[in-house]
Amino acid sequence: MKIIWIKKLNFKFLIGLSLFCIAAGVVNNLRAPEGKTVEWIGGQEVLEKPE
Repeated sequence: MKIIWIKKLNFKFLIGLSLFCIAAGVVNNLRAPEGKTVEWIGGQEVLEKPE
């Protein structure tokens, strides 16, 4: 079975679209109010285990 459809994909366009989406997410996070921003590095705080 030949995969002909992969030749029709424009990889430059897909990479550009991915970079645009990442940039739009960063800009959106910077514009959001303080309570609704996302912490990009570090993730959620680890909670202590209950005894």
